[in-house]
Amino acid sequence: MKSALGFIFSKFRNFAKACINQHQRSQFFTSGSRIHPSFRLGSDNFLDITPTSTFDIAENVTLNQSNFITVKPNGKLTIGKNTYITRATISCLGAVTIGENCILGEGMKIFDHNHHYTKEPFSVSKTKFSIGKVKIGNNVWTGANVVILKDVTIGNNVILGAGCVIHKDVPDNSIIINKQDQMKKIL
Repeated sequence: MKSALGFIFSKFRNFAKACINQHQRSQFFTSGSRIHPSFRLGSDNFLDITPTSTFDIAENVTLNQSNFITVKPNGKLTIGKNTYITRATISCLGAVTIGENCILGEGMKIFDHNHHYTKEPFSVSKTKFSIGKVKIGNNVWTGANVVILKDVTIGNNVILGAGCVIHKDVPDNSIIINKQDQMKKIL
């Protein structure tokens, strides 16, 4: 009896997860979007998607678990085939394009915008943004906690090492790392 109840509970839990994922998945099907049927959306994702945003998601794309995806009005998120993303933040107000065969690691963050600010008098807006774009090429691998900022283009066949902040373009066939040799010994 116990094993039968355990089996039923397990099937119910899997069904409930599938329903949640189907609801989240349906948020990607906004007007003008193209989503390949093989698109996989894992559990515990936070989605802030507006009806006027658009998506172009190719075959075999996986947004695994615990991602924070924000696509605001008129924003466009494009993800190429065979790309895998887990525990990342993608904040799109303009356009974010991610190429094919990418692996975007834990804690990775992409922002295609900055808060609008003035120098005289100094002020940072909470609600106005300078909107740009981010373009990531094919075969890009990001280590943990990589941050990619507005108006950056990353070429093909690139590795971005853990903890890098990418604020300017990266050419094809590059490996970017934090330079730890600049650290000073304090003891």
